[in-house]
Formats: sequence, C-alpha cells, structure tokens
Amino acid sequence: MFTRRIIPLVALAGVVYSIVSVVLGAKTPEPSKPVIEPHARPVKERMLAGSGLVEARKENIPIGASIPGVVVEVFVKKGDRVKRGDPLFLVDDREIRGQMGVKEAQLESARAQLHKLEAAPRPEDLPPLEAAVEEARARLDDAEIALGRTQKLSNRNAVTPSDLDKDRFAYQAAKAALARSQAELDRTKKGAWREDLDIAEAAVKLAQSELQSCRLILDRHTVRAPIGGDVLQLNIRPGQFAATNWNEPMIVLGDVDRLHVRVDVDENDVPLFDEGSAATAYLKGRSHGRYALKLEYVEPYMIPKQSLTGSASERVDTRVLRVVYSLPDGCRGSVHVGQQMDVYIKVPKERWDASFDAVGRPADPFADASAPAPAAPAAAPTGPKA
Repeated sequence: MFTRRIIPLVALAGVVYSIVSVVLGAKTPEPSKPVIEPHARPVKERMLAGSGLVEARKENIPIGASIPGVVVEVFVKKGDRVKRGDPLFLVDDREIRGQMGVKEAQLESARAQLHKLEAAPRPEDLPPLEAAVEEARARLDDAEIALGRTQKLSNRNAVTPSDLDKDRFAYQAAKAALARSQAELDRTKKGAWREDLDIAEAAVKLAQSELQSCRLILDRHTVRAPIGGDVLQLNIRPGQFAATNWNEPMIVLGDVDRLHVRVDVDENDVPLFDEGSAATAYLKGRSHGRYALKLEYVEPYMIPKQSLTGSASERVDTRVLRVVYSLPDGCRGSVHVGQQMDVYIKVPKERWDASFDAVGRPADPFADASAPAPAAPAAAPTGPKA
C-alpha cells in the first residue's frame, strides 16, 4: 500500500516543484531602485553632461622630497591648516650638519688669515727690524773707516793690494746689508701686499660660498608648504624612506577655502561648448543640492581621457577638453575634495544649429562650405490609395 500510493505522490510533487521553479526562474527580476534617485538630465534645454571631480583651488598639490633619506619627524597631521613656508616633515640631516661644522672651521681659518694680513705690521715686528738697520749701519761705518785706513796705507805701500781689496769688498757687503735691512723695514711698515690680501679675500668668499651651499642643502632636508592650505592626505611616517621617485605623493596639500570642479568635455562635444554658458552641478547620485558654477579657466591643451580609476595601463582613444569651474562659497561642509559631481552645461541654440544640417544629418565633408545647404526632401503623401 505504501509503494502504490506514497511513492507516486512524492514523484508528482517533485515534478510540480520543478515546473514551478523553472517558471519562476524564467521571470526577469525587477531592477533594484536606488535609495536616492539621481538627478535626471534636463530635457527642455540642450545640455552638455559631464562628470566632474572636486579639487582644491590651485589644484591638489602632491608634495615630495627633493633629497632622499629617512624621515625623522613629521610636523603635520591630516586636516591641519598650514601657511606658506611651514615645515611639513624632516629628512635625516646628520651628514650635512657634520659637513657644515667643517665648512665653518674653514671659514674661520680664512677670516683669521685675512685679518692677519690686514693687521700687519704688528707693533712687535718693527723694533727687531729697526735694530737690524742700526746694526747694518754700524757695520757699514766700521767697514768704511777700515777701508779709508787701508787706502792711506796703500798709498804709502804699507799694505798689500789684497788687503785693500778685502776691505773694499767688506765695505760693499756692509752697504748691501744695510740696504736689505732698510728695505725689509720699509716693506713691513707698508703692511701686507695687495695681491696677498686679494688671495685671502678670495679664500674667505670661497669658504662662505661652501658654507652657504651646505646651509641650502640643510634647509632642503626640511620639506615646507609651497602654499597655504589644508593637509588633504598624509602618506609619510617617521622612519619611512623618502625617495625622489614615488608612486604616491607623501603629502597632498590644497587650498580648500574655495573649491573647484574639473570637468572633462568630450572632443565630440567641444564645438557645442561655450565659455559664457551657465553651468550647474549635483553631487554624484543625488537629485537635490544644486550648485551654480562659475567658470574659472579652460585648459588650452586637450588630453587623452582618463578614467577615475587612475590605472597607468589604461588606454583611451577619446580626448577631452578640461574646464575648471568654481563652486559657490559656503559649500565646504557638504562637498569634499575628490568627490564626483554631475555637471550640466547649457548649449547655446546657435552653436547647436551650426553643428548639424537642416535634416539633422552630419554635413557632407566634401561639400563646398560656401554653397547653400540642400533643401529637405518633400514628405510622401499619406492619403488613402485610390
């Protein structure tokens, strides 16, 4: 009895379940609805739509280190407000400080040598030279008297000619010694030679330049803020090696007192873009919160379109024109740097009409630009057939 009734019922239930499952699975699931409806594109006016990215005024500035080394101290944290010239972080500077000590000693030595030459002659240098002059003069007087005596004796043939020559040469030697001592005294009284002073001054300037170069290198070890703004990102820690080539910026700095929106206009829509047209923006995926935009500038160079993923291997054929607008004041709390926005730019009617022909087809690339546009074809009759 169990085999006759229960098993067929179980098989029948399995067949019914399979049929119901297939039927229910074949139905198209209803699309999920977002929690907040995004803003719909205006249909009453001709608009250019683009995705905008919020950035700081003067753009987001990535900060790196000009001298590689280990970071020993970070002076800021995320969200800090800094002024231009404020220190951000310090790279290990012990080596350059040691070199500065050597350069300072060399500068002191060069200055001392220059001062020595400028202070010449020293008061204690003159008395020995003056005494040497007096001694030489006394020797000259003695040699002169001896020569006169020998000459008188020679006239009487009382001395040999060799004795006369000996006294004559001694007199000439004493005279030369006196001239040498007097010249040495005169040179010392005049002070240092001008060329020696020039060499000493050049040595001082060289030492000053080397020391100033060390100070500049030392100052470069402290990375400072190029502008006043807020620390938007901080990717550096004490003990981390700061390289000159980096994949991500160590610090991102930006002036968020006034926010900008950078919009990419597709190259196909560039003829429709007008700098004087009104532009509005909405937060990505939001239908409320309209922001009126003000044109700041248009970058004159078109670049390849880049996705917001930031992948370096990405290849895009489309080129875009970058337009920068400024957001109104007072939106800093509701809009953040790096946030996406939906931007709509109004297209003037004359630009729209100039971009297409009368029938809405692209213009003939080989047609004469001065020739009138062809007339639209007549509509076929729609009345009843005979």
